[in-house]
Amino acid sequence: MTKRTVGFVGVGNIGTPMVLSLLREGVGVLVRDLRKEQAAECLAGGARFAESNAQLCEECDTIGVAVVNDRQLNALFRSEGGLLDVARPGTTFIVHSTVLPETIRAIGEETDKRGLKLVDAQVSGGDLRARKGDLAIMCGGDPADIEANRDYFDAISRITQHMGPRGSGAGAKLSIQMMTFGNWMAAIESMRLARSLGLDEQVLAKFATDTTADSWVAQMWGNYDRLLHNHPLAGTEDLFRMFDKDLFNSVLVARDQGIELPLTALSSQIMKAAMQERIDYSADTYAPAAQPAKRSA
Repeated sequence: MTKRTVGFVGVGNIGTPMVLSLLREGVGVLVRDLRKEQAAECLAGGARFAESNAQLCEECDTIGVAVVNDRQLNALFRSEGGLLDVARPGTTFIVHSTVLPETIRAIGEETDKRGLKLVDAQVSGGDLRARKGDLAIMCGGDPADIEANRDYFDAISRITQHMGPRGSGAGAKLSIQMMTFGNWMAAIESMRLARSLGLDEQVLAKFATDTTADSWVAQMWGNYDRLLHNHPLAGTEDLFRMFDKDLFNSVLVARDQGIELPLTALSSQIMKAAMQERIDYSADTYAPAAQPAKRSA
């Protein structure tokens, strides 16, 4: 039996599995995306499609948002016919997009003026954990708004942590991305050396989990290779921008805070080349049209 219906905007790599987790837990979902075909898996899973922002806001008191970046988020809320124009007072928006804290705070000022509620609720765990409803969510905003949507958060996460006022979730996500992607860049270099010495990547990664080098990146080695080939943006320049924007944004925020992040700044500059290296190396294994193949060097 459906508990209630929530809205969800942006059904891409992370949004789609989040919607499926909501549906699995009995939460009805009305999805919205610029391309209806993007919502095919959600619709097959039982979601309905909103043909307009107006329909979405008319039918839903809670709306999750998982668009790609600050530009898309601002357009969604602020464009003509956007969410700020059509939402009913009392509507709660839960923003999962990885964006600048200032973007969240600025939109929050606008929602406050209109009697709307806004929680920034950035997620960590990737698409595989999203499909299991096993994400870690870092929230900024009023704790009462989080608690009022406990069914929503419980359906998609293993833990939902309140970090502070609006923007705190976005700040926490940038910090988590710095740790994760910094680790990934270092691991890519370590594997480059290992291959030059004739070592097998998967053997080394598995062994690393029993050493001081243990990390999520080591435990999930190959996960990013898979994602680089199978992400909806694979094969486009936007794929690189989606990944490296978080490190660029971290450096931008740090500048405003008057602190230096030299390792993050360097990682943001080398990330595209490192990603391309992994795409080329893992094509035989992970490219959609390729047959799985083992590599030993």
